[in-house]
Amino acid sequence: MGESTTITHALLTIVAVLMASIFAAAVIGQLNSVINTISISIKNKSDTYRMSIAIIYAYYDASINNVTIFVKNTGDVPYSKLDNIDIFITDYNGVIDYYSSGNQTRVTLTELGSLNNVLEPGETLRIDISVSRSYVSPIEIRIVLVNGYSTTYVTG
Repeated sequence: MGESTTITHALLTIVAVLMASIFAAAVIGQLNSVINTISISIKNKSDTYRMSIAIIYAYYDASINNVTIFVKNTGDVPYSKLDNIDIFITDYNGVIDYYSSGNQTRVTLTELGSLNNVLEPGETLRIDISVSRSYVSPIEIRIVLVNGYSTTYVTG
C-alpha cells in the first residue's frame, strides 16, 4: 500500500504542476494582449500630443464669398487624414457654419509642398471654402482634426 500512495501523490503532483503551467500560460497570453493594447493606446495618445497645426493666415473675400485659410503643420508627426478636417466659421453675429474637407464641392485643399495627400511637418496646406452666405467681420475660424486637436484664428 505504500507504493500506490507514493505513485498517486506523484501523479497528483504532476497533474497539479501541469494544470498550474496551463493556467500560467493562459494568464501570460492574456497579459500580453492587454499590454499590447495599452502600448498602442499610449502611442496613439503620444502622437496626438505631438500633432500641432497653426492657422498662419486667413482671409474672407466677400466679392466671391470665399474664405481662404493657410494651415501649417507645426508638430513633428505627419497628418494623413486630409479628407477629415472640420472647419467652423463664426461671424460677428454669432452664427456658426460648419464645413468639412470631405465635401469636395465647397472645400478645396491644396498642398503647398510635397503632393502626397499628407500634411508633413513644416508643410503648409491651403484651404479654400466657397461659403454659403456673407459674413460680417470679424470672423473666427476654428479647425478641428480627427484626433481632437483644434486651432482658432480671428480675421477681419
